[in-house]
Amino acid sequence: MKTYLKLAVGAVLIGSLFAYLFYRDIKSEVSALTNSNNELYLFQVGVFKNEVNATDLANNLASKIIYHNDEYYRVFTCLTTTEENKDKLIKYYDKKEIEYFVKKIKDTKMMANDLSNYEQLLNKTNEDDVINKVCQSSLDTFLNYYGA
Repeated sequence: MKTYLKLAVGAVLIGSLFAYLFYRDIKSEVSALTNSNNELYLFQVGVFKNEVNATDLANNLASKIIYHNDEYYRVFTCLTTTEENKDKLIKYYDKKEIEYFVKKIKDTKMMANDLSNYEQLLNKTNEDDVINKVCQSSLDTFLNYYGA
């Protein structure tokens, strides 16, 4: 009887350990996919009335779009749907000494789902080139939904 009890307790402990490790590994992916607030965090680096000025600024950035609305040209350099990646990008842009404003907007669940792969990549990398490529891809997705 003691042997069976030891085996049962051991199996429960091992199963619990595996469940914890699995949960810890996929926690960020689940967070990106279940963003219930449908919020986007856009990193805006400039607002201009003149398109030439917006273009001049954008030419100095690795990832960027110029978004025209309400008679203004807004230069965005990245977007994310998670708080964790927002905090990561804040540290990234502070380190690069790029001035920005984080603009929070509501969005559809569909766009958040389209961005989920980018969120996972952004969460797992610290390389500048990869961050910039992921940001550009996220911005391109934003343009697909909101137009230029």
